[in-house]
Amino acid sequence: MFKRYGDTVVNYVDGTATDEFEAAVYHKANTVGMITSLLAAAAIGAVLAWVLPSRESILSALVFLIPAVSSAVGTTWMRNYVASPIIRLRDMPRTVVVTYSVLCAIGLVGIIVAGGFGQSDGVDSAGASGAVIGAVVGALTAGALTYSTTKRRRRRDLERLDAQAED
Repeated sequence: MFKRYGDTVVNYVDGTATDEFEAAVYHKANTVGMITSLLAAAAIGAVLAWVLPSRESILSALVFLIPAVSSAVGTTWMRNYVASPIIRLRDMPRTVVVTYSVLCAIGLVGIIVAGGFGQSDGVDSAGASGAVIGAVVGALTAGALTYSTTKRRRRRDLERLDAQAED
């Protein structure tokens, strides 16, 4: 399903280009756009966390579904042709990592303050502490596992693609 969809979209973009160089630049521009949409989602999520009333502020986290779904579809399509890349967070541009982290932190604080985490008047410190600790532990765990997970996925992809090439 995603293969046909992805091929259609790529063929459309390639068809708008007058040569291979233009097509390559268009695809690179889409990469820049994807990272920018991730930062934009974090910024919008941070704003919504502060402006949505009370417990509805937790809904601000839904904006992260947009880049997550887009990335998942793109990765699923890509794996039909090449192996997944090995992702090293330390190699990501620092401005992207810092900006994203700060925006997520602002959003988390907004959810804690606006949502109250259980107290009818004010912030429940136990709920707030749990949210902060959970977010930090989750982020550190995801960061620590990213390299090994993507390395393992790449190895499996290479084996699968090699087996398909032999057929």
